[in-house]
Amino acid sequence: MTYRLKRMKRSFSHALHISAQDHPKIVIMSDCHRGTGTWADNFLSNRPVFTAALKHYYQNGFTYIELGDGDELWENRRFSDVYYTHREIYQLFEKFHHSGKLFLLFGNHDRIKENSAYIWRSLDSAIPFYESVIIDSLDFPSLHCFHGYQGDLINDQLWKISRWLVRYLWRPLEIRGVKDPTSAAKNYTKVRAIEDSFIRYSCEEKCVLIAGHTHKPTLMRTECGVYMNSGSCVHPSAITAIELEIPAARLVKWSVCSRPDMTLSVCREIISEILL
Repeated sequence: MTYRLKRMKRSFSHALHISAQDHPKIVIMSDCHRGTGTWADNFLSNRPVFTAALKHYYQNGFTYIELGDGDELWENRRFSDVYYTHREIYQLFEKFHHSGKLFLLFGNHDRIKENSAYIWRSLDSAIPFYESVIIDSLDFPSLHCFHGYQGDLINDQLWKISRWLVRYLWRPLEIRGVKDPTSAAKNYTKVRAIEDSFIRYSCEEKCVLIAGHTHKPTLMRTECGVYMNSGSCVHPSAITAIELEIPAARLVKWSVCSRPDMTLSVCREIISEILL
């Protein structure tokens, strides 16, 4: 067994378990990388689309699961700066939380939340963060949800070094077009290797694996399992998400589209769909 698979198994050994019967409608997003509103805030251009999508899911009774890298805490030191920049989003999160329908995971870019002392203090409650979540059901294989950095050397064991590089070296160079070498999303060979490990895990554990990290939206049935990736909220002019309405799973895209009368609106498009 490779180290990456061992690391993934260890992550799920202490996962939070929730029931599909208690949460029949779930939306999963990841890799929002919410920043501080500067030129380096890759989320900023998609914020109106994300906000509209979040309101839709709240109004329609969905549970919201965020698979990590929700906040960009490698480039930015203080969560408070991110919070005040995108305050409306966190106010929506509080509504989900008060309904018992909010589960926030941490990724490599916000792994500081792994510290048990790092709990988001909302207006009147504390909101914890998790490394992984398992959705249990009597009718289909369990769904194992995590960010996906686990076992990725530069983003797992060496994450503090990677954070330093991003914060003090690559962030100033980003505007000049220099690619961040720590990013799995920008390395095709690395993405393939990570996806292979995800698929192998789903086969060995006979489960559905749902991840983020690669920024590559995916919904696929393999010979021995199912692998899904929610993509990211920093695609050019669009965000992607996984919707679970038992027993259906959908990969969807939200973007700004034009109507026949030349007005603009936020549109939801189903990219693919399978039955669990």
